[in-house]
Amino acid sequence: MKKRTTLVLLGIVSLLFSLWGCNKEFEPIVLSGNWDLDTNGVMVYIIYNPVVSADYPNTIKFLEKNLQKIRRELMKPQKITFKAPNIVDFSYNDVPLPVRGNFTQKDGFFTIINPLFPDGIIGASDNIKLQLYYDYDRLMSILYLLLTDEDDPPAIYDELIEKFEGVGSYRKSY
Repeated sequence: MKKRTTLVLLGIVSLLFSLWGCNKEFEPIVLSGNWDLDTNGVMVYIIYNPVVSADYPNTIKFLEKNLQKIRRELMKPQKITFKAPNIVDFSYNDVPLPVRGNFTQKDGFFTIINPLFPDGIIGASDNIKLQLYYDYDRLMSILYLLLTDEDDPPAIYDELIEKFEGVGSYRKSY
């Protein structure tokens, strides 16, 4: 888990450095256009409560076994299209029409609100790479969908997982 956490933090730090490089003029961030999924940049990491994790080794195994399923959920949408003035479409392979929403932008950071993210999802871009940041609540809702009657109840996962975050990564289409 430490390796994954380090990778997420390095990705965020590198994005921030590229946004505010020391020896170059600030380049305005332009979100307009198509952004395609970069599967290599999609990450999920979990920090467990060490006291609770000792009591639930099978729950930890379940999470390890299903981490890739959760990661695959973050690989949706396959394409994000930003349109002027503040329209954004999420395109999915299995859905014929895009999910439309609005976005607000401040420098390299933005917030998207659409039917899938009524409270908004935040992201950042450096004009080459775009990242969406998935919070604890969103990832827990994905996890709950994976649980069956044979698995531990959701309350155990709530107690076990201290931090649960993910990053969806996209590259500008040309």
